Formats: sequence, C-alpha cells, structure tokens
Amino acid sequence: MPIPKWTIKGIVDDYDTCGCCGRRGLKRTVALMPLDADGNEDGTAEDVVYYGTSCAAIALSWTQGKVTDTARAAQAERDQRDAYARRMISIYAPVEFAPVRDKARVYYGRNQHQRDTGVKATEEVAKLLDKARATLADTTTDPARPSRIEDFRRYLVIFTSEDRIFLVRRVPEEEAERQEQAAAAQRRADQIRGRVLVVAALDAESARDVAYADELTREWNTKAWQAAHA
Repeated sequence: MPIPKWTIKGIVDDYDTCGCCGRRGLKRTVALMPLDADGNEDGTAEDVVYYGTSCAAIALSWTQGKVTDTARAAQAERDQRDAYARRMISIYAPVEFAPVRDKARVYYGRNQHQRDTGVKATEEVAKLLDKARATLADTTTDPARPSRIEDFRRYLVIFTSEDRIFLVRRVPEEEAERQEQAAAAQRRADQIRGRVLVVAALDAESARDVAYADELTREWNTKAWQAAHA
C-alpha cells in the first residue's frame, strides 16, 4: 500500500484560503504536514500547507468526512498537549531558578515514585519546561501561545471545607474590581466554611493545579509573580 504524502496536524481558522486550489473565504482549512518516503514527518511548521477539506481529501485519497474527523481529533490532541504544557509551566517555571533543594522538593512532591531512583530533579524540571515551551511555540495550527511567567495571570480560588475547589475566577486588572471580587469571595468562603487563595498561572485549569499544590510550590508561585510584576 502506498504511503500517504501528508499527515493531518489539525484544523486552522486563521487561514481561509486553500493552498491547493486557491479558493478563498473558507471557514476552516486543514493543516497538512509532508511525509518522507518512510512515512515520517518531513518538515517543520514552515513546511505545513493549508488545504480546504475537499482538496485535503483528494491529496489523501480519503472522504471529506474522514478528513474532517481526523483533523478534529488531531486538533483535540494538540489542545490537550497545550493544556499539559501550560500546567507544567505554571507549576515549574517559578522554581526554574530556585535553590536546588526547593526545586527538588517541588518536583519530588509531585513525582514521589522517582525519589531515590537516581532521577535528578533539576534535569527533569529543565526537560519538562523545554518541552512545554516548545509545544506552545509550535505554530503548525495556531500562533505561538503565551508561555512566560510574565504571561501568568492571577486567579482567585475558593475551596470548600473539604478542601475541594469550589470556584476559580480570573482576578480583574482594576483595583476597585479586585477588592470587590475579594470581598465577595471571602463572604462566599465564609458561608461554605472554606478558604480563599490567589495564585498565578497561564490559565484557569493550570491555576487549579497550582492551588492544589504544596505550600512550597505556592510560595515560589507568589515570588515569581511578584518578581515579574515588580
């Protein structure tokens, strides 16, 4: 069986012109990465082409329905990788330049099975951050996504009395709105006998991870936010 010339990387909204037939005004295009003779990806984001679903179907010898379903699945996988990358950066970027002891405590606290196995926390944190940043910098189907501590935003988190997250909300930029939000959050926390935290992260889901993390992780999270916005 001949090896397809392309593999689908996802669905793109930014390109509305088919790179094959030139048709314009498309609602979406399919990102196609070229393959080599062995069926491996043969290029980078700059080598990706963007075809309409009908032209992509012809290029792959598939039905349009199969192209659409495969593109959606590929994009969903990419979105999951992005979400994981944001979580890793939100947790580990604040301790990237922390003392080795603190960095190790944060890493092994989340990876207890690797303690006393010879795995070096400093190296693992560096690998995780490098991979996460590369994931968010990949422009195959989307523009580069925020990945720096300077891109963190603050999130207000309300916990229940059982230490479960009840609510996560982005902290407003305006001081008056922040005070109003904080007061309302404290009233709600008092009602449910919970507590309120404010953490910094790349998105709300990552903020949940930070909020559930150990005290040292949250301490460095606060330090990183303050340093980035001094």
